Amino acid sequence: MVRLGDSNYEFAHQFEHFLDNASCITSMKLQYTNRCNMARRVTDCRSFCNFFNYYEIMYCTFIIENEMTEFCVMLLFAMIYCTFLCILYLTINVYYAPTLKIVALKLRMNEYIAGVVLVAIANSTPDLLVNFASVRSGTPSMNNVMSNILTIVLLSGGTVCFIRPFTMNGSHIVRDLLFLLFTIELSRYFIITSKVTSWIEGAILLIIYPIYILINIIDLVLLRYSIRKLRLEISLLSKGLNPLNHHLDEELMKKIRLLNKLEEEDDINIHESFKSPYRTGFFITPKALYHRRKVDVHSNRIALHNKANPKNLFLFEEFFQSINPIDKEKWAVNGKFWRTVYVIRSPIVFFLHLTIPIVNYEAIKHGWSKLLNCLQIVLNPFVVCIFMESMLWSSYPSFNVEIRYTVAVSTLIITIPLALATFIHTRTDIPPPYHVVFSILTLFSVLLTCWICSWEMEVLVSIIGVVFNLSSNFMSVTFSTFSAVIADILAYAHLAKQGYGKMAFGAIMGGGVFTVVATIGLEMVIRTTLSGNDKLSLMGEHGENMYIFIQITIFCTLWWCMTFDFKARRSAGIFMLCLFSLYIVYMVCVEFGIIHDFADDVFLPVEEKILSD
Repeated sequence: MVRLGDSNYEFAHQFEHFLDNASCITSMKLQYTNRCNMARRVTDCRSFCNFFNYYEIMYCTFIIENEMTEFCVMLLFAMIYCTFLCILYLTINVYYAPTLKIVALKLRMNEYIAGVVLVAIANSTPDLLVNFASVRSGTPSMNNVMSNILTIVLLSGGTVCFIRPFTMNGSHIVRDLLFLLFTIELSRYFIITSKVTSWIEGAILLIIYPIYILINIIDLVLLRYSIRKLRLEISLLSKGLNPLNHHLDEELMKKIRLLNKLEEEDDINIHESFKSPYRTGFFITPKALYHRRKVDVHSNRIALHNKANPKNLFLFEEFFQSINPIDKEKWAVNGKFWRTVYVIRSPIVFFLHLTIPIVNYEAIKHGWSKLLNCLQIVLNPFVVCIFMESMLWSSYPSFNVEIRYTVAVSTLIITIPLALATFIHTRTDIPPPYHVVFSILTLFSVLLTCWICSWEMEVLVSIIGVVFNLSSNFMSVTFSTFSAVIADILAYAHLAKQGYGKMAFGAIMGGGVFTVVATIGLEMVIRTTLSGNDKLSLMGEHGENMYIFIQITIFCTLWWCMTFDFKARRSAGIFMLCLFSLYIVYMVCVEFGIIHDFADDVFLPVEEKILSD
């Protein structure tokens, strides 16, 4: 005899087990009246949350009851997506690019090495964190990696070449493309085969990146050794030069030309950002920048300094001017449309100005604002700790994450005395010698902002794809990938616009190597018990499609680089953008069943086929 209480308990236990294993995407196929309850109770729905529970916003706050209302909410989500995109654009353009130049200068890197090492790691770290985020827990890692690289190389590389032509170093580009090809092939080999334990394969992949960095550093050391050697040889030839000896004269000129070329490769100075005195047309190729005026860092620092001035001269005027979210010059020269844009985005700009320091060697006083920077010593760690603690705690009492500030309050014990000491010690008309330390706060804040925005955009795109009945595999290799790498694209485009094309292109290559090695290597190390079938699941449904397209991308990039003698041209950028468009068209056609993909056909056994019929 079965008791009623035991039956109810067993049913409740099975229902809780069902909620723990149910898919949040599947719950969206239920009737609209049941979706709010499922959005709150299904455990999987929390994996689509970061700072906001979008499913609860959709079905509990707005109470969607029909497709028209659902479509309107999707438009709202698209606007939220654009807001995060605006935050990314402002953060990268105003804070990120100047800070990278300063760090590269302090570490004595040349432009290409700064791109391969510094910019690549900084840009790829948020992408790596998004790849391991809970929203991507069920997606194949190798697919995500190859789609990321494909999007960055074609879209970012094409944009960089299209914005401003520049001259590459042929040996660097060939080496990095071959390294990228090697890491992809090795990762695919480890995934297909199961000859050794997965953590050993992951460790082998992780070792590749330090070797890659070491090769780049050795190349830089040899470059500087060649420069010193050439200078010595030119000095000796100049002293013993005979006017009648034309052979020595030609040898001297040859060495001088080579020295100039190598010194341009070893350039570590900050140049003035390129500003065109006139607007070039869309079909007019801008001229390559060969000789840009170097920024006089010291003169910019002391431009307004006078010992006779009071220490707090124009303290509040400078503060209000620094936090003003609308630039007066841009407001004066632009029309109603752009003024409306400036007004709409002003709350975002105000918050960023208030919390993130600006260290820019191109600006007067390097962007120093005494009162604002002293406040940022307190506000920046406070806000960063609130964001980090809230994300790690991940508690959702309603549609938004619970704001936690336990650690943030603890930072005030250190930051408030530090801010007061800085205020007493510094002046308004000249930045302190330790002003460059603020760039560490800037860099960390920008990376955190990029991570948060990329994660939120990833969630929004995933939800929009589910509402419009697009498969998760298709979304992960197209729109989700674009959301994850949009910060990289904006950063590279901004560097190219300022004339740092070699840095941007180096970061594209180095970032690709870092993404493959770190993502797949860590995946295999963490999941030490990966079997053959588990490894194959890393490739996913579109694994073969992505593999073929990434091969086409690498070989086509190498082909046009060699064809154009390693000179980036606008036509090369258009070619790469067209190749990316071809990839998108192909994936759309595969998604809607217009064409067959490169995967093998799945044949059902005779018994299953009869049953299905």
